[in-house]
Amino acid sequence: MLMNNSLTLSFGDWYGEVSPQFGMNLLKLSYKGKDVLRSPASSEAFAAEPFHFGTPLLLPANRTKGAVFNFQGEEYHLPLNEPQRGNHLHGLMHNAEFTVVEKTENTITAEYVNGGERYPFPFKLTITDVLNEEGYCRELKIANLGKKSMPYTLAYHTTFLENEISAPIKERYEVDENYIPTGNMLPLDSLEKEIFNSCNPQGKILSGSYTLNGNIARIGEFLYEFSENFDTLVLFNWGGDKGFICIEPQAGAVNGLNSEKCKVIKAGESETYIHRIEKINE
Repeated sequence: MLMNNSLTLSFGDWYGEVSPQFGMNLLKLSYKGKDVLRSPASSEAFAAEPFHFGTPLLLPANRTKGAVFNFQGEEYHLPLNEPQRGNHLHGLMHNAEFTVVEKTENTITAEYVNGGERYPFPFKLTITDVLNEEGYCRELKIANLGKKSMPYTLAYHTTFLENEISAPIKERYEVDENYIPTGNMLPLDSLEKEIFNSCNPQGKILSGSYTLNGNIARIGEFLYEFSENFDTLVLFNWGGDKGFICIEPQAGAVNGLNSEKCKVIKAGESETYIHRIEKINE
């Protein structure tokens, strides 16, 4: 067991460990004993890099400029947790403790109700993880519990072990010195075109956000598929020498709370997001 209070999933050749204590992070996923995701060697290692193992949940996703946003005439503030760039970064859901409501050998369902402590709008998250013959699947439902519309962005900082990848990227968001989009879109450069077609990213620096040209990425012998309401993909490998590659499906753009790329759920309504990791059939 990687972490205290983690729960296991198993089905056939698949095995997983999920941490309800840390935002339902899928800290381990393996197929026939082969790890698919980057897993921490210890709780200390995880604490040092909480966004670079498994599937950290980001809400709001990525960066919010100035840690502030306006919505329907009101100003909202988030923690300024990237002070060197003046941003809010990655939200606070990655270490939210979920309540498990159902557990079987190959499924887990858990819930978290936010009353304003981790985001200034009330909502309920319901996450169901399943392992079956096809692989791993997560369904996340976000329900607006408030009396007014709720803006949000959402992502998974999914961290795969480094391997040859192909990612469905289309155009890159130009960013400023603080990694906030300028509003301009750029064509893919030569490396990004390689990433679209297929390449090994080892030793190559990847750090960017992109519009999508599909909803399936490939990493080694596995497919990573995400529902079409994810409209942005972030790629990141921390310099290309750490042995991992983050492929991050994102609903809404970086700084989306301050842009037209903001997602909105009306009062009393909900939205469901799905992502899957499957073995490529040979």
